[in-house]
Amino acid sequence: LMIQHDEFKGAEQMLHVALRLAQQTQNSDGITYVHDLLANVAFTQGELDKAEILFKDVMQRVLSQGTPQDDLKIIHMSLKLAKIYEQKHDWPKAEEGYKFCMKHLDKQVQGSEDEDVLMLWGMTLDWYARFLHEQNRLDEAFTNYKKAYEMCVRLNGEVHEQTVILLNDLGTISFLRGDNDNAILYMTKAVETGRHLPNMADFSSVYVNLGNIYIQKEMYDEAQKNCREGQKNAKRHKNEEGMKEATICLEELKNFLKK
Repeated sequence: LMIQHDEFKGAEQMLHVALRLAQQTQNSDGITYVHDLLANVAFTQGELDKAEILFKDVMQRVLSQGTPQDDLKIIHMSLKLAKIYEQKHDWPKAEEGYKFCMKHLDKQVQGSEDEDVLMLWGMTLDWYARFLHEQNRLDEAFTNYKKAYEMCVRLNGEVHEQTVILLNDLGTISFLRGDNDNAILYMTKAVETGRHLPNMADFSSVYVNLGNIYIQKEMYDEAQKNCREGQKNAKRHKNEEGMKEATICLEELKNFLKK
């Protein structure tokens, strides 16, 4: 419950008490369970070294009990380890981890209606796409974002925050690939979808991104309209970062109009 409410320090203290009890009673499953929770707390808090050690320990324990490598528990931990390696800039290990997850999930997802499998597949596609994006491997990133988007729509429907985020990502990648027309299509769809999500706190970024693409296309009226919408949205959500982005967009637009 504490973990769900982001009370990480309190949760960690309680888990250490639970761990001592499990160790005293030599409860192997209990130790594994607590280590898993501690690993996730560390992961969420960005304590990468601690999370890595704990996840590896849990994985070793689970595998030693005869759990196969393609078990969802193993894949989920492997995915988090891949993210840890990515955050530690250990690119080869990160890629190896993502590919391990992709390989095993690819087999399981075929014809599957298991929501846990599909959700983990979508999450893996998303995280791997972001990794590829960071590596400037844009074509591969686009392919994985597209699959992640399709899976997100399948699981959550079109009107969902994650759908908007992935449409924004597809638009961004399209723009970086020099495909401004498709960038506008994806971003416009993200905007249209996001309008149905009034509580989406960082939605202003989508407007601003679309505005910036319109600037590059020299479609200044559209650019201004979207940057202003982004500004209004950010103001409504008290989103300082969004306000800053919108202001920069409008300033840039002014500079273009002066030329």
